[in-house]
Amino acid sequence: MRGRRHFEEHGLRTMEYVKNLWRYPAVLVVIFVVACAVRLAYVGARYTPDLSSFQDGDYRLYEIGAEHIEQYGRFDNSLFLVRPPAFPILIYLLGLNGTAVLIANVIMGALIAPLTYVLARQWGLAANLSLAAGLIAALDPTSIIYSAYLGSESLANLTLLAALMLLITSVRSRTRPRALPWAALAALALVVSLLARPASFLVWIVLVVWGLLSYRKQWVAVALFALICAGGIGTWIAHNGSVFGNPTFSTIGVYNLLYYRAASVESRGANLPIEDTYVELSRRVEARLGHDTSTVDGATRHGHYAATADLQTAMTGVALDVFTTYPVVYLLTIPIGLWRILGWTQNVPGGLMIVLAVWNLGLVLAAAGGLIALFRHKQYSLFWLILLVCAYYIAGTIIVQTSGIDTRGRTMLTPLLAIGAVYGLSWIFTIRRS
Repeated sequence: MRGRRHFEEHGLRTMEYVKNLWRYPAVLVVIFVVACAVRLAYVGARYTPDLSSFQDGDYRLYEIGAEHIEQYGRFDNSLFLVRPPAFPILIYLLGLNGTAVLIANVIMGALIAPLTYVLARQWGLAANLSLAAGLIAALDPTSIIYSAYLGSESLANLTLLAALMLLITSVRSRTRPRALPWAALAALALVVSLLARPASFLVWIVLVVWGLLSYRKQWVAVALFALICAGGIGTWIAHNGSVFGNPTFSTIGVYNLLYYRAASVESRGANLPIEDTYVELSRRVEARLGHDTSTVDGATRHGHYAATADLQTAMTGVALDVFTTYPVVYLLTIPIGLWRILGWTQNVPGGLMIVLAVWNLGLVLAAAGGLIALFRHKQYSLFWLILLVCAYYIAGTIIVQTSGIDTRGRTMLTPLLAIGAVYGLSWIFTIRRS
């Protein structure tokens, strides 16, 4: 009981936060400045004129998309079948200037930290706990590395966080007329997020389930949110069907399923070097399509990137064959994927990698403790939001990829993990005092 009273004394209950935001500008500015400073320091430490330290090769693909937009004003380059257009549009708007894109990503990534504070206050966490959550988001090494980065993460993660905050505002509105505009804005923000990074493709379904279970009286607002999300997704699927003859949101998922997830299983199961595995999987795909396989080599898989509908079906079939051939290896690679997503940050020196692994695992364990505390204190709405959203992204990543990934795959979860962590640590300290 003392533990529960402690949380009540610290204001851990639902509150109307929007009208009180004017009280927090200094705190928000401080958190943002800290977040910006550490990211800019990281950029300064690693800067080279070619910006090679801030990318792994994917940026050129986005840049090609931006160049196509600049030249033709359309999305009919096959690149857009793989990479939805939000990040290429941003690159185009910034004049295809890599340095400007990097700085924009730093700013967007830094904005996530003060918004984490706002999200924590939105859930009724006390100011000191909310500040701790905001600083965790500001100083999280993975978030620093992958916001000071030429990738779509900053744009996707910022708009995802905005969508969560707007949806929460909607379902907590006292009247339906007030709820509907917030729901519409939440859906639009989420559509931008998934058009920046397809990993969010189906998270709207998770949020709809959560909204209906936790705030069923606002079912109309939740339904509007679902309708706009489905409409945005459907529009892009229809575009790909019309332009490329493949009505899919993105082919990146099936490519990763075959050449990362299945390749990892096949390489271990058949005891093949990974390069030989790529060739073998490509040969099977081409054979399914009835093509001549005599010319298949290590580069063939790159032609499978922007897949046609038939090619996508063949790739999926080959991947599933691998999984059914080596089911034990498939299961044994799951812990490897979990370690990569939750613990391992690449592109850092070996000694620092260990420090980051301790931080990463500590954050996850603290957040898990927070989930236990939330459930024990009957904070079910926040409990289910954190659990369901984290489970969606982690499970979704594991399904299609256990290799070629690191904690970059959980950057979108940093605000939720930070809030869960401070809740969990506060609960532990309360128990120790009692």
